[in-house]
Amino acid sequence: MAELRPKKILLIDDEKSFCEVISFALKKAGFEIICYYDPKEALLKIIEDLPDLILLDIAIPEMNGLELLIHLKKDLGRKCPPIIFLTNLKYTEDGKSIDKDFSQSIGAVDVIHKSDNLDEMIGKINKALGIE
Repeated sequence: MAELRPKKILLIDDEKSFCEVISFALKKAGFEIICYYDPKEALLKIIEDLPDLILLDIAIPEMNGLELLIHLKKDLGRKCPPIIFLTNLKYTEDGKSIDKDFSQSIGAVDVIHKSDNLDEMIGKINKALGIE
């Protein structure tokens, strides 16, 4: 029988307080969470961490989430886990709505707005992980 381990989620967000709150909630929901506040550090450690899913903030200083997604897809190729964007933003700088269609058009599977309720967040995470 296969050993059931919690699904591992890599959370990349420069807002420490948000990471702490979301980590606590997701751990209670049964996930293993690894937080990075620096996208460059996350990029270096992702191979070691082998997450099942990445929650990626779009608006991160130095290397934004869109740039990091490009690096992850290039570096990991088919081994890249599903990525869900996290954001407070509703629109891109050029006025595009940041929604599921936008996220999928650039390589992520979905988007979670930080104002979404916890059940919505967990639902989107479960769907991306194939847990219905």
